[in-house]
Amino acid sequence: MTGMRRVAWIAVMLLAAGVVGEPSLARARKAESVEELMNPLLSPDYALWLVGPIARIATREEIESYLRATSDEEAREVIDEFWRRRDTAPAYAGNPLRERFEERVAEADRLYSEAGLPGRRTDRGTIFVLYGPPAEERFDIPEHPDDPPLLVWAYPADAGEGLDGKRPERLYRFIKRGDLTTFFTPNRRPPRPRFDRPP
Repeated sequence: MTGMRRVAWIAVMLLAAGVVGEPSLARARKAESVEELMNPLLSPDYALWLVGPIARIATREEIESYLRATSDEEAREVIDEFWRRRDTAPAYAGNPLRERFEERVAEADRLYSEAGLPGRRTDRGTIFVLYGPPAEERFDIPEHPDDPPLLVWAYPADAGEGLDGKRPERLYRFIKRGDLTTFFTPNRRPPRPRFDRPP
């Protein structure tokens, strides 16, 4: 499979799976679609860099700058500048924020990879990378009787800021749809057809 075809295939799979969903609570910034975050001019290693937690950390200008990159070299420069801006200890070797991000990405890939996607690109993986593990994990009764139970992640009210500079929502709800666990959006299912008797 050629590079461009592989990127297109990955994008179609992510779109079909609904990977870039939105949390059920309104305060979180709405994630852009995979189509809006993918740069098809780049190799597969770079084309989907924005998909997942990076899109919630990056500013609108940084996203647009990355999407304007026409080569992997330009993309690498944008990425380096992205992390340079967030280096909390520039006088010292390394970048604490980037190191924490990369540790959480590795853990998210280990814990939440599913449906052929690396964990960092899934909804649970995105929240995990941004805010760390939840304080509590439980299951709730689904809205519709034929749906699987909802997975609920709870964070304390006094949780610190995440890698995006924001506090996590108190609750994130997820539902397993097919092979992928995504953000649960209430009443997203189409209503069942009614078969009323004729008068």
